[in-house]
Amino acid sequence: MRQIRQLGCGAALLACCLALQAQAADFRVGELIVAQPWSRATPPVATVGAVYFSLTNSGSKADRLTAISSPIARQVEIHESREVQGMIQMRALTFVDCPPGTTVRSEPGGLHVMLVGLTRPLTPGMEFPMSLTFQSSRIVKVMVMVTVK
Repeated sequence: MRQIRQLGCGAALLACCLALQAQAADFRVGELIVAQPWSRATPPVATVGAVYFSLTNSGSKADRLTAISSPIARQVEIHESREVQGMIQMRALTFVDCPPGTTVRSEPGGLHVMLVGLTRPLTPGMEFPMSLTFQSSRIVKVMVMVTVK
């Protein structure tokens, strides 16, 4: 009985590791790395969603994220949330600077991508494509994992 429990725990641990590995995807073009793009699931009637990721420029030259697109939404925008006089305000950005040797993080309550006019609800476990275009003319194509975080 004890061996069965240990085997059951080992199998559960392996399943958790595989699930985390599936979510921990990194996408690279040249020196630009987009790590772990994810989105929260949305209610069935939602028309907007958000995407988060880390963006690393491991090169020696600055670059700039200038556009994002995805077939899952009519429009995709880069936004930033900031606290101004005790109130949270969200504003659209036209670009995000990517200095050499740095990582820019998008996360809830800060820099993020808004999906406007969703073509379908975002459900846990689904994936959808997104393309990030940079001033250097590089395009990083990623797959976004939808979670229940």
